[in-house]
Amino acid sequence: MIERAMGIGGTALTRRTFLRGSALAGTGAFIAACTGGSTPAPASDAAPTPKTVTGPLKFANWTAYVDLAGAAYDAGVYEPGSSPTLESFKTEYGVEVDYEEKIDGNSSFVETIKPALVGGLATGWDLIILTDWMASKLVDSGWTEKIDQDNVPNCTANLRDALRNAAWDPNNDYHYPWQSGMTGIGYNATAFSDNGLTAPTKLADLWSVPPDKLTFLDEARDTFGLTLLKLGIEPDPAKVTADDLQKVADDIQPLVDGGLRFTGNSYLQDFGQKKVWAAYVWSGDLASSAGEDDFFVFPEEGTMIWTDDMLIPKGAANKYTAELMMNYVYDVAIAAQIAAYVYYVSPVKGTAEAILELDPDAASNDLLFPGDEIVAKQRNFQSLSTELEDKMNELFATLSGL
Repeated sequence: MIERAMGIGGTALTRRTFLRGSALAGTGAFIAACTGGSTPAPASDAAPTPKTVTGPLKFANWTAYVDLAGAAYDAGVYEPGSSPTLESFKTEYGVEVDYEEKIDGNSSFVETIKPALVGGLATGWDLIILTDWMASKLVDSGWTEKIDQDNVPNCTANLRDALRNAAWDPNNDYHYPWQSGMTGIGYNATAFSDNGLTAPTKLADLWSVPPDKLTFLDEARDTFGLTLLKLGIEPDPAKVTADDLQKVADDIQPLVDGGLRFTGNSYLQDFGQKKVWAAYVWSGDLASSAGEDDFFVFPEEGTMIWTDDMLIPKGAANKYTAELMMNYVYDVAIAAQIAAYVYYVSPVKGTAEAILELDPDAASNDLLFPGDEIVAKQRNFQSLSTELEDKMNELFATLSGL
């Protein structure tokens, strides 16, 4: 196994030191807090899917979100044929998988498929991964296919209890989680050292970085949620006010004036090219795909948490094959294989034990199994009222130009 060092809160870890069995209780609490969205799922009279494997399966996902091997593992960049999970699925079912790292942000991706969905046309995708808040919107709009539960027995049996009964899809008729994760600080240790900066421990420390060497996320919930924490405002969707959001915008504006940019997963390229010294980042990305001097930090103020979900867009040409893929990645051994690479928290029961079987000497990794201290500081800023979301989007558009 090739190892790539990764710092977590100042601790160097490798791919072989990624587990803490004692943190399983913390993981459960983390998973329970990751669900978001309150939209009720619509009824569906969809006809049963013919059980014929067809393809190629058109699968759109985020960067650094599936296991890799060989040269792709070394580079941390997906290439066709480089994922053991996707290749074994292809062999198992005799079907091609057209997998693309096509999603860089929820809103930007959905805008590419929305015209087809509105027009009642196929999107060209069979399986997509979106965060709870956006997944709930597609489900509520009737833009997703109803899952035939007979085709996903691993999902029905192995989904963690804490992720069941989501308010927006209580019976998992339209979604199954892919991974859960956290949003915190990423930084390049060499850049900080060379420029006389102390390694960040707080969100506020990023305000000392030259703004043109800094990126925040184009996922507004992450950027606004973390900055609320930085300002000492509890990011509780039920309590945050429009004035609170204005304070966030006012706090970020000077950084924008100085060159701060907003990105999705493309911050990985920025780190690789040394264009940024620090950023708001998603927890697993730097561990799986960045350089040896790129570190993830759990800010003292806390982290934002979320869950990304598998959905089948309305009119998908290969619905049954998409269901087979859902079922396949809920096999415990496959789920462990994915989680051990991507460094996110698996939604599948039994993955901790499976990872221990892969590596009995594995040590702790709070990215995979966040401990109680980290869980206590996690916040979910997903389920916003329409009024609050509109205000946030208005302010974010002014800041970002997006």
